[in-house]
Amino acid sequence: MRILVLGASGRTGRHVTEQALGHGHDVVALVRDAAAFRLWNEHLTVVEGDVTDPAAVQRALEGCDAVISALGSRGERPVSVYSDGIANTIRAMTARGIRRLVVVSASGAGADAAGLSLAARAMRKLPGMRDVYEDMERMEGDVMLSDLDWTIVRPAGLTDGPLTGIYRVVEGNMVPKGSKISRADVAALLLKCAQGGLYAHRAVAVAY
Repeated sequence: MRILVLGASGRTGRHVTEQALGHGHDVVALVRDAAAFRLWNEHLTVVEGDVTDPAAVQRALEGCDAVISALGSRGERPVSVYSDGIANTIRAMTARGIRRLVVVSASGAGADAAGLSLAARAMRKLPGMRDVYEDMERMEGDVMLSDLDWTIVRPAGLTDGPLTGIYRVVEGNMVPKGSKISRADVAALLLKCAQGGLYAHRAVAVAY
């Protein structure tokens, strides 16, 4: 299949791209700076553009079967890359008849603060994180209201650990007592979802 990866130059997006290529898929990577991406494969197409630009998203989606979003904030304020990028993506997918959308959010997103652990509440209070979570939740709302076959993945704290294939997935906002997950394992879950109907129309949390 042909998969568009948003945020392909980020640390999670890079894992998604490499794993998808390893599985024999064709991959389109939408990146801001193609020269800095530095990944080559005969099954990889690199499209330079910004996910907040509707025309760039439309161009990157040409011929794709599914979209994986591993978007991340780069410190811009106010934070809008998640909601703006996914709004453009949903419109473009709908126009082209592409249905499978898998997006990365974060553990605790969408939850009432009273239901979060102390650590999760502390994370949301870190400088800048409140804006990030608020925009992720706007993104989640748009995804859930769409007519697409969507999945939202909410990982715990991301690490640069190895691909293990051993992790817990629960429906909801966070995995009980789950504080960490490697980007490689998150990428593997995203790819599993994109390849079929795993967790379609569900928001799931993942952690060790």
